[in-house]
Amino acid sequence: MSNDYFSVCIPLRHLFGFCEDYKRILMNCSQQLILNRASNDMDALQIFETDNTKAIELSKTKIILNKVLWKMPMIKVANKEKLRLMKVIDSHKSIKCPFRTWELAEYPFLPTNTRHSWSVRTCNNLEKPRYVIIGFQTDRKNTGSKSMAVFDHCNLTNLKVYLNTQVYPYEDFRADYPNNLYSLFYNSYIQFQRTYYDRDWASPLLNHSKFKDIMPVAVIDMSRQDDDIKINSGLDLRLEFEFSNAVPEKTTAYCLVIHDQIIIYNPFSGDVRKL
Repeated sequence: MSNDYFSVCIPLRHLFGFCEDYKRILMNCSQQLILNRASNDMDALQIFETDNTKAIELSKTKIILNKVLWKMPMIKVANKEKLRLMKVIDSHKSIKCPFRTWELAEYPFLPTNTRHSWSVRTCNNLEKPRYVIIGFQTDRKNTGSKSMAVFDHCNLTNLKVYLNTQVYPYEDFRADYPNNLYSLFYNSYIQFQRTYYDRDWASPLLNHSKFKDIMPVAVIDMSRQDDDIKINSGLDLRLEFEFSNAVPEKTTAYCLVIHDQIIIYNPFSGDVRKL
């Protein structure tokens, strides 16, 4: 930062599952970027000032977006390929675009007990959840003194995800964070990189100790499902938590659901709809 100005470049694949998964050419398709801002900027700031008067003054800091540039790659093809694409447009046929999308659910204040059940969402058969990532934060919203980029383990011992009658994972985690017994949670964090990106190797950003201090999240792999079974009544996603001690007050639970998504667009008319 220089003179209170800064710039940042964020790859769209870090924000949208569509930009990460869909690698084909889009023709005659309008795209729109919508930014939703909070009422204040406290969750984007961390104040290190110890003087209370100065800290209150710093809490009034505003982040102003002066310019937003949205860059998308433009692909030029050879004449032979261009004729083939023109035939696709003239055929008036719709094109399917399958990808994995990310949907965040929030439980603002968990009850202060050792067990809790959370009905997250109901989805149809086309939006099957493939991964669920759960994290907790205690008294971090709108404070400024604590980083919103850090999560708390809240003495989580076990976690179960129910998709109708199916339960994930089959075995218990049996974690004990105060005694540094959380290897199964850390292993699920490592394995997510392998299965999500279909790799034989993993290079986690956090080691075993930093995982506990910075981001003790729980990653549940639900990618291996029987897709031949069609469910007409919908899929109910439910979480069950177990803690060794009562959940602290002002604890928020976050659930990031990575599920299938299919959109259809018509290159001739430009219409886009979701299945």
